[in-house]
Amino acid sequence: MKLNKVVRWEFRKAVMNKGFVIMTVLLPALIGLVILVYGLVEGGTSSSGSLNPPPFLIAVFLALLLFLGAFISGVIVFYGVLKEKGSRVVELMLSSVSAKDLMAGKIIGLGLAGLIQVTVWATIAYFAARRFLPITLSGLSPVQLVSYPLYFIFGYLLIAILYATAASTMKDVHSGGAQGMVGLIVYLPMMFLKMLIEHPNLPWIRAAGFFPPFAPSVMMIRIAVTKVPWWEVVLSLTLLAGTVYLLARFAAKVFEVGTLMYGKSANLREIWKWGIHPSRT
Repeated sequence: MKLNKVVRWEFRKAVMNKGFVIMTVLLPALIGLVILVYGLVEGGTSSSGSLNPPPFLIAVFLALLLFLGAFISGVIVFYGVLKEKGSRVVELMLSSVSAKDLMAGKIIGLGLAGLIQVTVWATIAYFAARRFLPITLSGLSPVQLVSYPLYFIFGYLLIAILYATAASTMKDVHSGGAQGMVGLIVYLPMMFLKMLIEHPNLPWIRAAGFFPPFAPSVMMIRIAVTKVPWWEVVLSLTLLAGTVYLLARFAAKVFEVGTLMYGKSANLREIWKWGIHPSRT
């Protein structure tokens, strides 16, 4: 089984899941329909002209939506690895595919499914919001149009790799110790959303934009609310991409050992030892 087969298998398994269909199509469509009907009952778009949303509103919303999609996909990777490890399915899979290809296939396949999910959400939200607010995609700058997809891709890869690594070193979902902090690390910038929007150029906020776990959400919001120098965007993306590459190599070694370990969760010292040890594949 090669990498492309793993990608197709994981993608097909994700999109055929009932939960995926409900969260991606049925629920957003129902919410959008309710909003549209409410708008018609309340007088259509007659009030939209009196409302002037901030010009950065759609950009901030898009940044949060992209981050949410990456976060949800990462959680799906987390529970998928834990389920396969607990049922010993992973042992059978590793007999025909390397640990590196297995992890990469899971991340890429579920990432494609997550991209579809985010696209559907954004499309429904955009057309539903237009019933009430005079918003348009023409307000997005060239920097946003180029950097947002890159931040989403690298941000998703970073989150998914962290979750896959954490799951492979845990005994079950109720244990894990430090591994349980993964979700908090990537969610932390959202706890300071008000500060990010009102004071995007504070020194510590600018510094957070160069720290890979925080960079996607921090930089997407900063780009939306203030003028960010081009070199900061380039440096931030470069550091993020480099971290993803190095972390993927480290995580593949951890995944190879961790998925075959049962009975206890690994500690940070063991995880580090596995990650720096030469791969057997």
